[in-house]
Amino acid sequence: MKISNEVKVGAVALVTIIVFIWLFNFMKGKDYFKRTANYYSIYENVGGLAESSPVEINGFKVGVVQSIDLLSETSDKLLVKFSVSKGFKLPVNTVAEILPVSIIAGMKVQFVYGPGPDYYSDGDTIPGILSASILSTLGDVIDPVKVKVMDLVTVLDSVITSINDIVDPDFRKNLSGTMAHLDNTTGSLDRILGSKETELKETLGNITKFSEMLSANTKKLNNTFSNLESITDTLAASELYNSIGNLKASLEKASLLLENLNDGKGSAGQFLASDSLYRNLNNSLGSLNLLLEDVKTNPKRYVHFSLFGKKNIPSE
Repeated sequence: MKISNEVKVGAVALVTIIVFIWLFNFMKGKDYFKRTANYYSIYENVGGLAESSPVEINGFKVGVVQSIDLLSETSDKLLVKFSVSKGFKLPVNTVAEILPVSIIAGMKVQFVYGPGPDYYSDGDTIPGILSASILSTLGDVIDPVKVKVMDLVTVLDSVITSINDIVDPDFRKNLSGTMAHLDNTTGSLDRILGSKETELKETLGNITKFSEMLSANTKKLNNTFSNLESITDTLAASELYNSIGNLKASLEKASLLLENLNDGKGSAGQFLASDSLYRNLNNSLGSLNLLLEDVKTNPKRYVHFSLFGKKNIPSE
């Protein structure tokens, strides 16, 4: 039997439409060749849940959301239909919780298993709840932070206003002058250090050598300090302190003696401090000198010798 071209074109078009519909639904998560069971849940708010949103059990995808419709024309509740693989049975009291996938990835349904022991059947309605979204949670957390940030912004605005009042044109001018002076000072220091670079290097080299010498002679220095300590201990153990005390007492007595001499106390003091003794002694020496001169001039007046050894005393 010969098939006309029109039939062939129609058959190809029909197959193409069927494949397109299947691919379209498959891309939406509906697989007509896979055995699934349908469950229903009723919500007051689905929180942005959409058709083809994933249905998971402990993070593993087991189905998709088939449809979302109003429960009735007069009701504001929503009826959500789930398509779940028949390989997964849902215990009684299992809850279909709507929760966010992430901040930007939309919503999903998470089955939270109940205690059972019976299981839901295909077409049963299971309890549904809407979990708090991430945005709502973040809003509850961010609101107090936002208030604090606004207070901080107000404080910062006041601080900036105060700084603007302080940093007036005169202040900026003075600050510019100060920075210019600092720049000049830095340049001067750089020139000085550049001119004295060789001397500084030599000085640092000498310091390094001195440090190395001290390090190399640490043992000798320790011995020297030990000897000094021994000498100090020996001096401390001797009668040096007693000798110093005696010397101090002698010096005090000598000071007292000099003070007495200076004040004219005693014979020596009178001799040093008073000139009467000097005058008397000087007069006596003058009289003695006259007497000696007279004796020298007239010796017979004072002494007479006889042939017989008898001395005649002058009768004057």
